[in-house]
Amino acid sequence: MAEAIRKGSPMVSSPDGEQDAWQVIQDLRQRLVVARLEGEQSLIDCEELREQVGLYAGECATLEAQLEAVAARLARAERALVDIRHQRDEERAYRRSLERQLLASRMEAETAEEEFRVALEELDHSSRDLAESNESLRNLNETLERQVDQRTSALRAALADRDALIHEIHHQTRNNLQVISSLLNLQASRLEEPSASEVRKSFGRIQTMSLVHGLVFDDSSTADTPLRPLLVTVCDSLTRESDGSSTKTMVRVTGDDGLVPLKAAGPLALIVAELIGNSLAHAFTSSGGAVEINITGRRRVTGITVSDDGIGLDDARTATRKGLGLLLVRTLARQIGARLCFLSSGTPDAPTGHRGTSVEILLPWAAE
Repeated sequence: MAEAIRKGSPMVSSPDGEQDAWQVIQDLRQRLVVARLEGEQSLIDCEELREQVGLYAGECATLEAQLEAVAARLARAERALVDIRHQRDEERAYRRSLERQLLASRMEAETAEEEFRVALEELDHSSRDLAESNESLRNLNETLERQVDQRTSALRAALADRDALIHEIHHQTRNNLQVISSLLNLQASRLEEPSASEVRKSFGRIQTMSLVHGLVFDDSSTADTPLRPLLVTVCDSLTRESDGSSTKTMVRVTGDDGLVPLKAAGPLALIVAELIGNSLAHAFTSSGGAVEINITGRRRVTGITVSDDGIGLDDARTATRKGLGLLLVRTLARQIGARLCFLSSGTPDAPTGHRGTSVEILLPWAAE
């Protein structure tokens, strides 16, 4: 390269040379980091040595005080020797005792120093073991995090598959209900009364089931669901279907805005729809009337009352009638563990002034 510069030829940088230079720079950076860490450790060691020097200085001051006390004793002994010569032997013996004590103190100091050195070595070993344990713990933590990520990914995939399956099942159910509705409608058009009327009732029930299924299961939530909006939609649908009749009836939903479990929402909506349908079909004369659905339970629905101001039932067998509508109501009530209470102006136990028919649906968790 120097020869190329002297000759004036252009210097071409080699990619390998640049890579080597970059590697040298990276090595220098790593060495600088290591040097900085070693320097920080040296500062820490210096601080520890400074603390030890302070401790030794305190011990030296204590020893100086002790030596001064010994010197005072020796001075008193010398003054005592002037006055009492016969105590010289005792003083010599005492001095020899002090020398032995000093020797013992030195030996104890050497022993303590050796123990301190051993303790430092053990502390160094413990520090290395702690560093190795921390490294092992870090590796274990990384492994656990990877396993958690893998398990989370697998659970998310399984949840997505489950949601897709549920969506497909609901889609197939809606399609099947539509097919059944079409078949019933076609059959009703080919039958004569009263068979056609019964088929149309079944057609209406299937339509209501399809509506309730769509309202309840189109929401992907699996938690408790509000009941009042569901019943309002069902009532609006039934009211629209009855607009063509000559009897004008008002249907309204009142009461609280409580929640019901998702598994009970569909059966409850179907029960209420069947009871409303019975009222619209049998309870009123040509002057019309009103049907009220009252919901009890602010946080969780505990009861529903469906009542009308119609003509009521004309016998005392309200709770034992075997019509298809009430049979469906009882079957759905048993399915969710609900209890039904009937009250009609045509029954002997009806209170004075009571008008129409009331059906109270008591939910199983109301007693909890």
